[in-house]
Amino acid sequence: MYLRFQGQIPNLGTPSKLGIFQLAFELRDRPDTPDDAVQELQKNLGWLKMHLKSPKVLREEGNERAISWFKSGAKEPLKRIWSIKTILEDFGYRIEFIKTKDPGRIIYEDGWQVVAKPHKR
Repeated sequence: MYLRFQGQIPNLGTPSKLGIFQLAFELRDRPDTPDDAVQELQKNLGWLKMHLKSPKVLREEGNERAISWFKSGAKEPLKRIWSIKTILEDFGYRIEFIKTKDPGRIIYEDGWQVVAKPHKR
């Protein structure tokens, strides 16, 4: 099973919506975000930056439609993501939690995540 956390805002130029990382960076960088929320976001984002690979395939030409998904067994990263989801929702963001067995054509995979191109409709 693959898991994704995304907001309601379309990710321009793609069929997907902005993912939880993009929204967390947005909230963290807003000047009106309280320091305690910024610190909690930084703690979780910092851990994820240290332990979760940022797949290069996401920046390669032709992969603009690719979407990142967590594997259901990614316990520690998912614990951090759930914490980020709670913070975002406390500030009015609506976060969707999506599960799928078929994320599309997988173009990257590691122990915790996959990057997949959605099937054409």
